[in-house]
Amino acid sequence: MLPTTYTLHARILGLLASISERLGEVNAAHLHHPSPVLRKAYRVSTIHATLALEGNPLEPKAIADLLDGQAPPAADTAALEVVNTQRLYDLLPQLDPFLAQDLRYAHGELMHGLALDAGSYRTGPMEVVYDDHVGTRKAPAENIPSLVEELLHFAENDDAPPLITSCVLHYGLVQLRPFSAGNGRIARLWQKRMLMRQWPVFSFLPLEAFIRNSRPAYYASMEYADRQGDCGGFITYMMERIDEALHELLTGPRPVRSARERVALFLYEKERPRFSRRDYRRTFPELSTATASRDLAEAVTAGVLEMTGTGRTAWYRPACLLLHPPGR
Repeated sequence: MLPTTYTLHARILGLLASISERLGEVNAAHLHHPSPVLRKAYRVSTIHATLALEGNPLEPKAIADLLDGQAPPAADTAALEVVNTQRLYDLLPQLDPFLAQDLRYAHGELMHGLALDAGSYRTGPMEVVYDDHVGTRKAPAENIPSLVEELLHFAENDDAPPLITSCVLHYGLVQLRPFSAGNGRIARLWQKRMLMRQWPVFSFLPLEAFIRNSRPAYYASMEYADRQGDCGGFITYMMERIDEALHELLTGPRPVRSARERVALFLYEKERPRFSRRDYRRTFPELSTATASRDLAEAVTAGVLEMTGTGRTAWYRPACLLLHPPGR
């Protein structure tokens, strides 16, 4: 039986409304494309938190050094976990969260050099452990491939809002424990991958740091869901963390972008064969007409845009294809 049963509480519905509103604010403020410096800080925070939940002792400074290319010491398991996780985060946009083959591939990258069966489903039963204590059951090994396929099919086709379904996917992978090691890490990452499909902000939002800050509640919500056969409480817990993470992002300092960065962001966010100054200002309503005109004029001079016409009747089109988001 799949671990996909849940009861919708009023709290979940309230969180769904709050998160949806915050995601709208994130998009309106273009916060889903942070600067390279901020993106790196978020990545360090994410990797530190998700590995700390599994007992990795490395501090953020050591993790930042590894992300900068510092070679890990030979036979240093903690450092290898960081390197593997970083590599997988870079590969994540290429993976389909609803394909079992991609899930196994992701696990293979995550546990490369750490588990002999990296990328393969386990073949024997496993003790169910919640943080620091053993649960009341063992996770069986029968039918793991088909159960994983069913779970991913459920996640792809569920009619519930993706925010809710992604939490069910997270819990389902933890409850099934399809691999001999790394199940918590892959479950957190696979929820992130599902959310990234609709909201780019989740590609860098350090949700794992908020889970780590309430670590006992994270594992308690899992254990309670396991005992009750209903993961509604776990959904509530995860959506509270998503709401907190988005709140912190929105209340933090807003990026100050240059004209070049604004134009690059405008071109990246939507394919635009041609556009007017008015279209540009719809994306950046805080800009005055004069500032918008200067942005576009600078882009024309730099060869980024081509202009047809003059003044208010001018039309612009990209002079070249923008392959990567601004700031990457």
